[in-house]
This record gives sequence, structure tokens and C-alpha cells, in this order.
Amino acid sequence: VTVKALLWRNSPEKVIGARKAWAEENPEALAALLRALHHAARWCQDPANRGELAALMAKPAFLGQPEAIQMPALTGRLQLGGGVERSVEDFFLPFDKAANFPWKSHALWFYTQMVRRGQLPHTPQNLAIARDCYRPDLYRSALKPLGVALPGANAKVEGALKVATPVGSAGASLVLGPDGFFDGQIFDPDRIDAYIAGQKRA
Repeated sequence: VTVKALLWRNSPEKVIGARKAWAEENPEALAALLRALHHAARWCQDPANRGELAALMAKPAFLGQPEAIQMPALTGRLQLGGGVERSVEDFFLPFDKAANFPWKSHALWFYTQMVRRGQLPHTPQNLAIARDCYRPDLYRSALKPLGVALPGANAKVEGALKVATPVGSAGASLVLGPDGFFDGQIFDPDRIDAYIAGQKRA
């Protein structure tokens, strides 16, 4: 038994999306929404707020479960039974390591899995749709007034960072990774055809 944080380290989890037409018609509202998400995620990441976060989620309108049940997920200290506890680094990562940045390489990796499972054919049009649904330009524009550290690139080679690594960013310093896959594979978004072909052989 394993956990998502060990299958693909520092991988995407939840998503917030908007229709293109709405985003174009409501740029101020979208920017405000992204800034609110940024502030909320930063608050959730702070260990000092874990108790309050658990109490909030315990309300019937949210999880409706006791705070004590939620704390292992918020701390990364998982109870395995028989008094055995396992600590999983970055189990709960709502903010650090550019957790909310819309990497186009994430979109493209998900696309390769949809192709792999026969959900759609691999075509230039489908590839473009997948790539273009992630909008780092809108994210950067919304957060620029806050002066926060943001990646300078729109995509990266996934699975290549074995340790936490300082990277180039707009604003303050930024650390990414590790981002390894459990099987040690590397996903290079510039070599997507080869990656898809390799999955067919697996």
C-alpha cells in the first residue's frame, strides 16, 4: 500500500477551471479568484493553522468528520495500525514548491495517460487542446502584483528532480521538487511522441 505523494512526488491534485469565454469576459474576477486561492493555500500550508483548518473542515458543511481524523493527512504522519506511524514528506502540500502553478507539462502528462487508456487518439489537435487548457500566463498575471516567486518556464521535465532544487523564478527564490515517479520514469514534454510510444510497449 502506498500514497499519492509517493506515486508521483509533488504532483498535481485538485484543479480549478473556468471556461475560456468566462475567463476572457471576467479577467478581474478570475485574477481575484486566483489571488484568493494563493492566500488560502499559503494559510493552509502554515503548520500553525492546522488545528484551525481541521476544525473548519470538521464542520458538517465540509467533511463533517472529527478533527482528529484529519490531522494525520495535514501533518503527513500516517497511522498504519498496531501503533505504527509513518511520516510521508510533502503528503499535504497546498502551497510550497509552486504547488498551484499550472504547468503545461502536467497537462501533457495527463494527456498521455488519456491516450494510453484509449480515451482519445493522439493527434496534433488533441495535443494542442490539452497543452492550451493550462494557462500559466493568466496565473502569472494574477499573482504578479503580490511579488511572489513564480516559475519562469511554462513546462518542465517531470520526474527529473531527485531532491528539492532552487530554480529560476520571477520574484523571490523558488524551490521545486523532488518530483519523481514511483517507477523512476522521466516525462519530457518535448519528446511526447516517444513517451506515448513507450507506454504502448509497457
